[in-house]
Amino acid sequence: MESIEFKSIPFNASTLQRFNMSEDLSPEDAELFDLLEQYAPLVAKEPEQRFSVLLPRDVLQRHPELPGMLRCMASLEDLSDRSTDPETRYVRGPSPPGNSSIRALRSLGPYELEEELGRGGMGVVYRARHVSLKATFAVKLIRSSEWASDAEVHRFYREARAAAGLQHPNIVRVHDVGEQDGIHYLAMQHMLGGSLADQLRSHAFAPDEAVRMLHQIALAVDYLHHEGIIHRDLKPANILLDREGIPYVTDFGLAKAFDQDETGTASGMIVGTPAYMAPEQAWGDGQPPAAACDIYSLGAIFYELLTGRPPYAEASPLDQLLRLRDSEPIPPRRLKRSIPRELEQICLRCLERSPTDRYPSAAALADDLRRYLEREPIQLPALDWLSQFQRWVRREPALVARLVGFLVLALILSWAEFNATERRAPYIPVMSALLVWTLTCVGLQRMLTHDLYPRLVRGIWVLIDVAIFTTAVSFAEGPVESLAVGYSLLIVAASFWYQPSLVWMMTGASCAAYLVLLTIRGATGIPPHYPFIVVGELLVVGGIVASLVRQIRDLLHRRTMQQL
Repeated sequence: MESIEFKSIPFNASTLQRFNMSEDLSPEDAELFDLLEQYAPLVAKEPEQRFSVLLPRDVLQRHPELPGMLRCMASLEDLSDRSTDPETRYVRGPSPPGNSSIRALRSLGPYELEEELGRGGMGVVYRARHVSLKATFAVKLIRSSEWASDAEVHRFYREARAAAGLQHPNIVRVHDVGEQDGIHYLAMQHMLGGSLADQLRSHAFAPDEAVRMLHQIALAVDYLHHEGIIHRDLKPANILLDREGIPYVTDFGLAKAFDQDETGTASGMIVGTPAYMAPEQAWGDGQPPAAACDIYSLGAIFYELLTGRPPYAEASPLDQLLRLRDSEPIPPRRLKRSIPRELEQICLRCLERSPTDRYPSAAALADDLRRYLEREPIQLPALDWLSQFQRWVRREPALVARLVGFLVLALILSWAEFNATERRAPYIPVMSALLVWTLTCVGLQRMLTHDLYPRLVRGIWVLIDVAIFTTAVSFAEGPVESLAVGYSLLIVAASFWYQPSLVWMMTGASCAAYLVLLTIRGATGIPPHYPFIVVGELLVVGGIVASLVRQIRDLLHRRTMQQL
């Protein structure tokens, strides 16, 4: 019998990424591998902190096996740690889930590695001490080490080149870059205040404090643009703070020079972080990146400084990208009334969908922020009512679609009542049902705006839509078969949430409600086979809409998985 040799492969985030890129995986399995890779850093924490971060509710519902798989990874990591000689470990803190070649090192070049400071999608950062200079630096390594692809190594050195020649008081300085035993490292200025993301988790910024913070960041970004560099991944995690809380821009792994011919990514790849990414950056047609992308990201950071949450607070990056495509961020003052109106105006101008409608430069943004701090009038003109209306339509498409339908139906009923020779009894009950429906939808949308149990609220909304529509139709005149088209419209309206499960829920509720409606009104004069035709038509419509929604999500998921 032929013997089979098994090769040991480290079970870490990099390994998961390679399995995830397999074309043989189904979309569900690909999403699971993506989540394992995303939450793999949890296994490197102390046992009592290992699963202290709550997984999003929708993630747990789709993948209830995820916590168990993470615990399994944690157990494997513990076994690996116990098998390693303590004398060979080079950090006093937790060991990284990297490969054996990294674990065996205590130093890189002239740097003695002391403690892990943090990690991102590609790199892990350690506090290190320069042996000769006796100075402390932050040393960044490619986390996947020998598993790193040429593209990852290229991006790593692109970050070093982009940052090396920059001299600005709010930009982290890069001091050295090198390679030892296949491990690539970058030494940079060590910041003692953590990141802005850490601050946002533990500290609520007052409006003036948020303005001062963003003003310094905007000046640094303006310097970058004058140096011909677009950052493309501005976010709180890439803003480091010193002891005094002064911000420093860092992480130039996705930076791109204006005159650089290469894009650094293949066509169709999404480059950046969805929660802070400009629409054209996520959904563009391959055009070169522009400074307006960074202006949008500055607006997203400002939004979170003011409100405590990013512009699109959906649980998963996929849902954030879908919202970014078709919606508008909620005005900050609707989340927090204490925010001054001028700051909301500045923030929303940065977050305009069209790049030409944003601030023309980071310097112009910094100037308006300075004017606000000095209590001078900002130069930004107020939005006209038409622009505000367009924003509202894009921001709440599910509510708008229903309100338009209610208005059209109310006008038709009113016109029929006005032209009737005698007053008809159904008019008042139907109009009352429409009024209740309108108020209910507005209330549910307000709950979604404040992120109150969004999954539950959408499910309740589906059931209320079907229940009130069925109630209104039960009072209406005319053959019931001519009114059943409303159920198809409800199924289409459910697609605005981009959740196939909600589309199917609306479809099932509509079929059941139609059969109940036939029972209430009676099926006199209707051919016996007609109800089966209507139910079949509703199932077909629901299947088509759910399939389209799923295809959109799968397509976007594949694009997301192609990030560098």
